[in-house]
Amino acid sequence: MTGNELQHFRRTFIESCLRNSMRAYTKDEIKELLSESYLERFGNTKGCGSRNFESDWAFIKKTLEENELTLTKWKNDKGWCYRYSDLDFTISDISLTKKELNKLVDAVKFLQQIKGIDLNNELTEILQKLDAQVKYHTSSKNDIISLQYAEPASGYGWIDSLYEAIIELNVLKIRYHPFNKEQIEIIIHPYHLRQYNNRWFLFGWDESRNAISNLALDRIEKITVAGNKTYKLPVDVFNAREYFKNIIGVTKPAGIPVQSIILECRAQRAPYIITKPLHETQEIEKMKNGNIKITLDLILNKELEQLILSFGSDIIVLKPQTLVNKIKKQAAEILK
Repeated sequence: MTGNELQHFRRTFIESCLRNSMRAYTKDEIKELLSESYLERFGNTKGCGSRNFESDWAFIKKTLEENELTLTKWKNDKGWCYRYSDLDFTISDISLTKKELNKLVDAVKFLQQIKGIDLNNELTEILQKLDAQVKYHTSSKNDIISLQYAEPASGYGWIDSLYEAIIELNVLKIRYHPFNKEQIEIIIHPYHLRQYNNRWFLFGWDESRNAISNLALDRIEKITVAGNKTYKLPVDVFNAREYFKNIIGVTKPAGIPVQSIILECRAQRAPYIITKPLHETQEIEKMKNGNIKITLDLILNKELEQLILSFGSDIIVLKPQTLVNKIKKQAAEILK
């Protein structure tokens, strides 16, 4: 038998003694009876020494404590005896402890703060299936962690159906209405959902462009499954980590290379950028005047310009010159 099977045998035997309502056992008695049963079953007592026994005993105690139970302990003429405080409980039937289930509930409640994701019914059903004996906490408990959200843009209602389409590899026909343009129909192979600046975007293979497109969910008017289409897998077409590796936000202009962006940040604002980097490629160099030099490896896009402008006069663009010119133009437009 494998080590895991031997461990299971030991723990099951120990538990059978601790759940016995007709007889009281001391710890030494359980250990002795386990050795006898081990020898009878396997022909030896290898793996049934004191070290393994103490480890199994500690595991059982810990499991009971995690489920708010204890080992009842009392003394008789044989010595200290032990028994489960709840004889209906068994470590064989429980897959998750109450503490673990509570953590699961908290994690899902946290996820549900992302507008458009509804897991209430599914979560309740799953938890009930896991173990009906475990009493998990409910939504009446005050939230102790939260995300900051402004009033959400429209389109959040599409998240669940798009998520399912990605999981089920469905090709979609989407009626899409860009700002200041006529509505269009797009056949898209959905790959990825991403949130940026309180808006959600769908990324996928756009058949009309023969390229990756991103669609703002708040501009979607209708979604249907294109049942006669074969789903194009994202292999060699889209990898989320690589796609977003060198951009701020969600816009990736075609044909624009990654460039070294060099910024200077004034000393009073520097700690905020050091502790909360502008991007994962950020490198910092302290300057003699007390300011810091920031180097980023990015593709120039609108979101990068907006981010720089949000710092006002605290950030100066040093390179490349094309970005310097863009920011100067934007600043001049603000003053008009």
